[in-house]
Amino acid sequence: MRETYLKTQRVRLVCGHRWDWGACELTIRGHSSAVNSVAVLADNRHVVSGSSDNTVRIWNASTGEEEHALSGHSGEVTSVTVSPDNRHIVSGSLDNTIRIWNTSTGEQERVLQGHPEKVNSVAVSFDNRRIISGSSDGTVRLWDASTGEKEHIFRGHFGSVYTVAVSPDDRHVVSGSSDKTVRIWNISTGEEENTLRGHYGSVYSVAVSSDNRYIVSGSSDLTLSVWNALTGEEEHCLQGHSGLVNSVAVSPDNRHVVSGSWDMTVRIWNLSTGEEERVLQGHSTLVYSVVVSPDNRHVVSGSSDNTVRIWSMSTVEKEHIVQEHFDLVYSITVSPDNHHIVSGSLDKTVRIWNSSTGEMENVLRGHYGSVCSVAVSSDNCHIVSGSSDQTLVVRDASTGKEEHVLRGHSALVYSVIVSPDNRHVVSGSSDNTVRIWNLSTGEMEHVLRGHSDAVNSVTVSPDNCQVVSGSLDNTVRIWNMSTGEEERILQHSDVVELVVVSPDNRYIVSSSDETIRIWNASTGDEEFPLGISFLVSSDKCYVMSGPKVDAVPIEKLFLSVMVTSIALLAQGDDITSIPVIRRLCSGERLPLDVLLHAIWNRSPPVALTLSPDKSSILLSNGEKIVAIPSSLRDITCTAFSGSKVCFGHRSGRVTILDLST
Repeated sequence: MRETYLKTQRVRLVCGHRWDWGACELTIRGHSSAVNSVAVLADNRHVVSGSSDNTVRIWNASTGEEEHALSGHSGEVTSVTVSPDNRHIVSGSLDNTIRIWNTSTGEQERVLQGHPEKVNSVAVSFDNRRIISGSSDGTVRLWDASTGEKEHIFRGHFGSVYTVAVSPDDRHVVSGSSDKTVRIWNISTGEEENTLRGHYGSVYSVAVSSDNRYIVSGSSDLTLSVWNALTGEEEHCLQGHSGLVNSVAVSPDNRHVVSGSWDMTVRIWNLSTGEEERVLQGHSTLVYSVVVSPDNRHVVSGSSDNTVRIWSMSTVEKEHIVQEHFDLVYSITVSPDNHHIVSGSLDKTVRIWNSSTGEMENVLRGHYGSVCSVAVSSDNCHIVSGSSDQTLVVRDASTGKEEHVLRGHSALVYSVIVSPDNRHVVSGSSDNTVRIWNLSTGEMEHVLRGHSDAVNSVTVSPDNCQVVSGSLDNTVRIWNMSTGEEERILQHSDVVELVVVSPDNRYIVSSSDETIRIWNASTGDEEFPLGISFLVSSDKCYVMSGPKVDAVPIEKLFLSVMVTSIALLAQGDDITSIPVIRRLCSGERLPLDVLLHAIWNRSPPVALTLSPDKSSILLSNGEKIVAIPSSLRDITCTAFSGSKVCFGHRSGRVTILDLST
């Protein structure tokens, strides 16, 4: 069973308006008892868990589906780890054994026996040659991974060994015990090289940074300690948990420490400063295990609530809220070079913001009515605005100086766009016309008549050959850019709010309050590539085979995701070979983000969009990465470009987020 949801864990407003966000992206259910240990494969696509139900399970990290259940232990599985070469999973258990499993097949390959008491922790050396185990018998044991033969027994602890780790240079083993110490052993000789003392309770977890500089330990004294691995000196004592710290991990980039506790939280700390950065809440009982994915993007946690949870490591590094417009923001866009955000408002102004600092750089006045639409030319040289005063204004983007006032519409200008070749401006108006203007001279070249009601949206095809318009008259119309002649009429069942052309010029996508439709740009036929069609609601997808896309309730803000998927599918990949797509084609109902992940699994460019309920920001694969506070959901317009996310609000506020980290 799989649940996907997003929570804002802590929103901290500090100097510079820096915010902190936390997100649980995936909850995986399947174990029938506590999840004691978790690990992530090097491909970042699979999660491994060990449970008190005596099983080890391998899960698809994207879909939450179970791929293998590894049975063999006769007691609770206390620890799991994955070999650095990704070929083997190693597990330890209350049955006093260590088992080695084939990652690909799930088959058990070897059983290591020798501990007279339960095995609490296992680790694999970075050269894949050795397995290390810690036991309640008070020893640490070193095993040959290929033969299963015991090489060393490390003796020195005066109590149960709860945790073991290997330094990335394979020179040392680190262990933690109920004797309240952390010990460092020479992996070749088995000799103890250092004893780290400072905890006032049992040490339940240890980890070593990938640069071999730091050892981190978690204890029943509710603290974490960061130690200098060379000198053994304690550099930081991390305090914040209100329960036993059962698990610690260091992110592969050595920037963060992650901890899991009996206080039911996962916490993220800055390794350099020791400061707590985030608290991730969602587990309903004790957190037994945490790990960071090899790509630094996710934290995985296991709990006595029987679940595995996957959390986003990403944080919003920069955030700016600028309360400069005095009324509702109608339109917002990002300059193609990502350096600036341009907004238009009911207060009759166009404002230019620095996308990095959030500072307002210019206020452009001149319109006598609300600014309903803004656009920036692809060479970043011109800003065009359309207004309820029936005019368009072309300005120099660097100086804000007015270059042309385009007059001709007899009613409000709803939509403006600059052609990709920067030669023309196209506008749509409530006077029912589309007009094409020469950007350099300001002269009107064509008036496109045919719509019987207001034109809400206009766009130009990437090849500059066609203009596409959507109207209150329920139609999409395709026009010849050079001649201004109408080439095709596409009929909607309701008002057309937005039109977009796919990057390969092959498809036109249009949306209304009721439907989203995909059209073949050459023939005007409604279709979907590869014969797959689907129904979408806010969070569910119904898929069936067939050439047509049925009427689909959907928010127009989701349109950018659809257009990207169309461009990818048009490349001719046989996505029906993907298991999840086969399931969808059979009519099975699945969460929307499962489908989107399958569509995007060939590493398309990252794109961002807003969830239909405006509660979160999504990646183009449907992954929820940022929760939007309820106080900021009065969003009237959006713009996404690279890592920049921009919102215009009913209040007149402009919000700029940079998700570059």
